[in-house]
Amino acid sequence: MQALYKTEADILPDHEAGTLTVRLHHSANASTDAVVQKLCDELNETETLFPRTNLRLIYNVG
Repeated sequence: MQALYKTEADILPDHEAGTLTVRLHHSANASTDAVVQKLCDELNETETLFPRTNLRLIYNVG
């Protein structure tokens, strides 16, 4: 999981859809990507709003 903290990501706001997508870049290892995507899925289920906005956070690998 340490590699996750060093992973580059794109942050994509979509005001019309009310979302803020955090798209993590793929790692060199497909099994790591699968674990990180599972974590993203769990986080997405919380439907967390980014502080001081009405944008719902969406996490994914890709």
